[in-house]
Amino acid sequence: MVKMACFRFNLDNPEHAKAWNYLHNFDRDKVKSGNTAVVKAVNEYFDRMQKVEDDPYFENRQREERFIEQIVSEVGRVLTAEMPKFLASLLLSLNQSYPMPQTAVLAEAASNKTAEATDDSAIDLDFIGG
Repeated sequence: MVKMACFRFNLDNPEHAKAWNYLHNFDRDKVKSGNTAVVKAVNEYFDRMQKVEDDPYFENRQREERFIEQIVSEVGRVLTAEMPKFLASLLLSLNQSYPMPQTAVLAEAASNKTAEATDDSAIDLDFIGG
């Protein structure tokens, strides 16, 4: 069964003019029929009205959820951007806490060790008890 309804648009009213423009200038590739667009809009409008009636905090909760999503998204973006700097500073601080010996000091110690290894007369053996 098909029923017909007529609507009047007062083009002096900005909301009516906006609706009129939508109905007469929509993209035919995205919306195949003006009738379909009107049906979906009416259903969405009254469904939303019913949800607000059933749950007075519905709109507030939706706004809060969007706000939380924005915060989480922004924190994630900033964390991703700042993570390399944080890790680099962490690695540098770990390196400073436990200093690594320099190669020049190691090379000098190695050359002194070979010199001492050949000259045993410099070692005091009295600590053994003899």
